[in-house]
Amino acid sequence: MSAGPVVVGLGDSITAGVGDAVTADAPYGPGWAAHLATLAGAARFTNVARNGARAHLVVAEQLDAALAVQADVATLVVGGNDALRTEFSPVDVGRHLSTCVRALRARGTAVVLATLPPIGLFELFPGRARKVMRARMDAVNAMVRATAARDHGTRGPSVVLFDIAAAVRRAGVGAWYVDRVHPSPLGHRHIAAAGCAALRTALPELTGPASVGGAQGAPVTERETCRVLLDRLPAPPPPPSAWQRAAWLTIAGVPWAVRRGHDFLPGLIRAVLDDLRGTAVGPVDLDLPALSDVGAPGSATADSLLPGR
Repeated sequence: MSAGPVVVGLGDSITAGVGDAVTADAPYGPGWAAHLATLAGAARFTNVARNGARAHLVVAEQLDAALAVQADVATLVVGGNDALRTEFSPVDVGRHLSTCVRALRARGTAVVLATLPPIGLFELFPGRARKVMRARMDAVNAMVRATAARDHGTRGPSVVLFDIAAAVRRAGVGAWYVDRVHPSPLGHRHIAAAGCAALRTALPELTGPASVGGAQGAPVTERETCRVLLDRLPAPPPPPSAWQRAAWLTIAGVPWAVRRGHDFLPGLIRAVLDDLRGTAVGPVDLDLPALSDVGAPGSATADSLLPGR
């Protein structure tokens, strides 16, 4: 791997690069996965992620293309669009994640997974709606952690897991794009640094991450590693002004909400009503060692993981 790893990115609009902005000095284009490839000293980067992708679409439309790349490292982040659907099933998300991870590892590819933060837009919603959306993201993240835990100790390339929520917290208030759904340019870069720091631990032979170290080879913390890695990326552009944010909300944000609302709002309203009645299910305690072959707990169903289902 002396020439640098081959990296492929799978997933939805976050990996596709929505919310990011780059100039010609970004060799692989926009998006956190592209920046991770830069930090890892990649010989080649291919991005097969698509806007709006859900977990089953990653399997149906992206997996074969990713396998054909014969990559050393694959990044796989998905589940946010699934959580925005009325028919959301975290169990199905887990199954499709498991399918991708197993296929990629069988081809000799290390897989980078990530847990997702609460969607910033819905953090602005009233308390009940915010609670329901957080529960959905928690259910997705439970499946991501379950997939990583089950495959981590098995033979084959590594499964690497990191937390996007921790990465965007380090970025502060500027972590979110104007739509508050996608990371901002600053957010994308912080996510890339966090992902690369986790990857460095699993695959220290990577060209870029391997060169991060303290004085005289002393170990450094993850936060220090991320700071060093951030300095190696092109600086993000300045954040949009207040009037630019207002213009985006009027021209693009409201129409997006209306289009998505036809599908999502009925399910959200039903879930909020269930929460008001006290019939919504609380947090799920997953028994990770007891996972079945499809990546979901043997006793779990979509109903047990989804408030308001």
